[in-house]
Amino acid sequence: MVEGMERERGGDIGGVDAERERVYRTAERCSTRLTSMSHDLTSMIDEINDAGKRLNKSGKAAGDDPLSQIVRVLNGHLAQLQMIDTGAAALQQKVTSAQKEVRSLGRNGGLGGDSVDDFYRSYLGRR
Repeated sequence: MVEGMERERGGDIGGVDAERERVYRTAERCSTRLTSMSHDLTSMIDEINDAGKRLNKSGKAAGDDPLSQIVRVLNGHLAQLQMIDTGAAALQQKVTSAQKEVRSLGRNGGLGGDSVDDFYRSYLGRR
């Protein structure tokens, strides 16, 4: 009976040892694969850095890449739109000032205020 117990324990120990050995081999394979992947990644980074250095040495300025060109074009468009906005605001002020002048002239016996307003409305309506 003691012999059976020892076999049973031995079988259990053998099962645990076998499982431990299997896990150890799996860990070794994972370690080997991670090391290999690390070397591959390092070599890829080195190649990318070398390619970047070659591009910079080939005479291309930093601002000649397509993204920089697009940014320059968009900045130019933005500047033009800002100028247009400034001009439109100045024109609106002049129109408002002219309307005030016409109204004051109409009250003082100058041009008829209603006629000028009618003309202005018809002019804006055509636009």
